[in-house]
Amino acid sequence: MKRDITLKDVAGYATERTIWQLLLNLAADCGQGKMQGAQPQAIVVEGANFVRKDCATGTDIAKAFAAPEVFVRGTACVNEASDIWTLGALAFYAITGTDVFEGKGGVTQTEETKVPRVSSAHASKKLSALICQCLSYAPKDRPTRHDVQKLAQEALAEPVAPRKRLASQTGKSYTTSLVKFWPEEMVALMLVCLWMLFPARGTAQDKSTFGPTVIPAEMANLVMRCIDLRSPSNVDKVSKAMDRDLNWTMMDELPLDKNGECTTKESVDMFGLNDLGFRILKRHGGVTNAGGRFRDGRDPRYKYSFIEVTVKKGATVNYALSGREGVQMFAIVPYAKDAPFKASIAGGDSFTDKGVCYVRLKKGLKKNDTFTLTITNGANKHAAFAIINYNSRNDE
Repeated sequence: MKRDITLKDVAGYATERTIWQLLLNLAADCGQGKMQGAQPQAIVVEGANFVRKDCATGTDIAKAFAAPEVFVRGTACVNEASDIWTLGALAFYAITGTDVFEGKGGVTQTEETKVPRVSSAHASKKLSALICQCLSYAPKDRPTRHDVQKLAQEALAEPVAPRKRLASQTGKSYTTSLVKFWPEEMVALMLVCLWMLFPARGTAQDKSTFGPTVIPAEMANLVMRCIDLRSPSNVDKVSKAMDRDLNWTMMDELPLDKNGECTTKESVDMFGLNDLGFRILKRHGGVTNAGGRFRDGRDPRYKYSFIEVTVKKGATVNYALSGREGVQMFAIVPYAKDAPFKASIAGGDSFTDKGVCYVRLKKGLKKNDTFTLTITNGANKHAAFAIINYNSRNDE
C-alpha cells in the first residue's frame, strides 16, 4: 500500500518557496485550536500543497509543537495564537530538520528565552523574521493567520528566478517531465518524495557494501573542508563555509586518552579545526541552529559532529562512545595526506579513499550502546587527525 509523503519526510530539504506554500496552506487551519500540537507526520504533501490530516500521535511528540501557554494553563488552548505558534514550529522544523527548543516545545520558553532564527543561508530575512514572530512567547506578539496568509501570498506571487536544472554528476537532467508541470522550486521537494518511495542503491541505507558511494554528502563536504585546511590560505574560505552550514556540532564529549594523545608541550602540525569550530559555535550562541550552551555529538539536533585529536608517534588511542542511535559512520582525516595510520571499530568495516579512512558499524545502535573507536598512528612523528561522525539517529 502506498504511504503518504509527509512533512517529516521532506524536512531539511524544503526550499523557501515550499515553506511559504506550507505557511499559506496551514494558516487557513489556524483558529479554534485546529492546529494545536499538529505533528509533521500529520502534514501530508498533496500535489503542490500541504494538507493537515488527523492522526493519532504520542503525547511526547505533541509537546514539541505546542505553545508555551498550553503548559502554563495545563489545558489545551483553543485559540488562533497557539495555532500560530505551532505553525511557526512546523516551519522551523521544515527548514532545519530539527525541532525548535530541543523538541520540548514551549514548555521551557519564557519571556527571556531567545527565539532561534533560521540562518540566512537557508531563508530570507522576511521568512526568518516571520517564523521568529510566530514563535514569540507572548500570544499578542504573534501575527494573525491573515498576516501570515498575506505575506505568503506576496512571496509566492514574486517571479521565480531561473535556476539551473538538477542534474547528475554526468550532466544528465533528472525528472525533466516534472519541470513542465511543477514550479522550479517544487522539483527538489518532489525528488525527495520519489527518493523516499523508491530509495536507490548506493545510499547510506545500503548495508551490503561499504565504499565511497555510501558516504553522505554532508560528511563528504566536511572531509573536503578538513583537507582544504591543510593549506593556511584556505582557512577563511573554510570558516565561511562552516559558518553557513547548520548540520554540524562539535564532538566535545570525546574522552581524553592520556596514554596516546599528545600534550600541549608537544609540537604537532594541526588543522586548527577545534578553534575554528568553537569560534563559530560561540558566535551563534553556543550551537549552530539555536541558542543555548555548547553541545556535543549526542545532541539529537545534529547528525554530524567532529573534533581534532593529536596522537603520539607510534601510539594508539581508544575512544569509548555512546549516546548514538542508528547507523554510525566515521571519517578519519590525517593532517599529513600520506600519514600511515589505521582506524577501526570492533564489529565494523572500513575502507580508505585518498588517504582518508572511513569506518562503519555494521549494525545500528541503540542510545545506551557503547562502542570504541581506535586510531593508531604508524608514523615516526606526532600526528593530528580530524574525526567526523555521521549519526543517522534512525532517520536515514
